Amino acid sequence: MPKCHYCKKKFDAQNSLQKFCSPQHAFAYLATPEGIEAHKKVKAQISRDKKRANSRKRRDYDKNTLAWQHKQTQKVFNKMRRLEEFAWFKERGLEPECISCGKKQMDWACGHMKTVASSGVLRYNRANTHLQCNRYCNRGKSGNIEGCKNTRGYKRGLVERYGENVGSAILDYLESEQHKLSSWTCEQLEEMRKGFNAKIRQLEDQLEWQ
Repeated sequence: MPKCHYCKKKFDAQNSLQKFCSPQHAFAYLATPEGIEAHKKVKAQISRDKKRANSRKRRDYDKNTLAWQHKQTQKVFNKMRRLEEFAWFKERGLEPECISCGKKQMDWACGHMKTVASSGVLRYNRANTHLQCNRYCNRGKSGNIEGCKNTRGYKRGLVERYGENVGSAILDYLESEQHKLSSWTCEQLEEMRKGFNAKIRQLEDQLEWQ
């Protein structure tokens, strides 16, 4: 027979959850220091369970929105492009440099020549993304597209990197109006991420062993 948590006397419990011999002793227990502490723990656990449940619901909801899917996909694509750029320079025995200012050994980012806000259709386009220093050109100069007194800029950087013909062709392609707005679905973005992640694993192995 179980003992009442309040009076400590044995009693006939109706089920395994019954902890007190009477409702009066149950209420009396809540007024004791032990009961107050136990009540606080129960309330805290209920609060944690509720937060976890809400968090799971929020994650499930977010995964069904294009905004959340794009955020995750952009993060993976940007990482892939940084690694692809590192591999491009390494294959040629060159040290990575910023497409806009030409500086080396910087805090690298995936720099979009055409921003996601202005040309969302090009957000996952390799021709539109190159290695760029993050703090100075990407953030500080909003991509540093045209260049300034001390830097060549993104556009000139493409020409210097690929040559006049190829660089100009890339610029013409990015500036053209032929791009059709892609209406991605959540499922398509999830599949794209799988492909990007597979490429990332391949590049990480390639760069590690070269």
